[in-house]
Amino acid sequence: MADLKSVYLICGEDDAKIDAWRARLRKRAEAENGPGALEIFDGRENAPDDVAAAMSMLTFGTGTRYLLVDGAEAWKAGELEPLERQLADPPPDTVLVLLARGKGAPKRLEKAVEKAGGEQRSYSAPKPWELPSWVVERAREEGLRLDKDAAKVLIASVGQSQQRLSREVERLAIAAHPAGHLSADEVQELSAGDAGRGAYDLADAVVAGDLRATFAIAERLVQRDERPSRLMYTVVRRLREVHRAAALLDAGMPEQKVGESLGGPPWAAKKVVAAARGADPEALERALCALADLEVELRGGGVGFDEDTAFSLALAQAAG
Repeated sequence: MADLKSVYLICGEDDAKIDAWRARLRKRAEAENGPGALEIFDGRENAPDDVAAAMSMLTFGTGTRYLLVDGAEAWKAGELEPLERQLADPPPDTVLVLLARGKGAPKRLEKAVEKAGGEQRSYSAPKPWELPSWVVERAREEGLRLDKDAAKVLIASVGQSQQRLSREVERLAIAAHPAGHLSADEVQELSAGDAGRGAYDLADAVVAGDLRATFAIAERLVQRDERPSRLMYTVVRRLREVHRAAALLDAGMPEQKVGESLGGPPWAAKKVVAAARGADPEALERALCALADLEVELRGGGVGFDEDTAFSLALAQAAG
């Protein structure tokens, strides 16, 4: 934040980027003025006039004062007048950073920041199909190399919450040290929670053509609020692995060679080969086509079924 302005308004749904602003501001304040130098307010507990009063308060410090308000989206337009007056004539060597999460700050606050010559940044949350790239970039910031497949495995395991993904990336970066990189299988082994294991159980039921088990597992996952969009990658990935192994077995390749050709940890390859032994490659192809149609439907390119209905129909076709 070179050439600092007196006020910044940081808003949007990308919590990770907003949290990064908070962390950078704290680091700068403490580097210049020592621990605890950042003055923090909560917009859900502190009204705008509390912040205005703090800005106008005389201090004996000689450096720049840094004030942070997290939760400015909670403020009402009618409460802003005291802060507007303060921003119109801000005290010297004072920097106020306002964080407004979700839909953003009141328009009146945006205008006050603009009138004060401040700066506004807006960060939209990545779309679901953009999350793998976001995870790859977030991992790079932590010194961890992940490819798109590894990122998709992580999303399937822990969900689409950016904050949770960011925390998991930090944990994986520590686990990967000093190598600094993880494969998709390693990410699966390190991060698979209930959702990840459940998705593999669901995939195995589809592979086995067990319609009753498929719907029982799917119902259990949905009751735990695991959305189809979170389960898709893991299910499709397992189906593709089993389809490839089944095709190689059908062509006469020995099981050991099939396992070696799949790559990844030996224990994972053994599970795939075991699932492929009695599988029908053509049935697996039909299942993959059904799930490809489901992905189109979930992205708004189908006939307009709701997510649960589309998921149920796709599973019926895939397992049936």
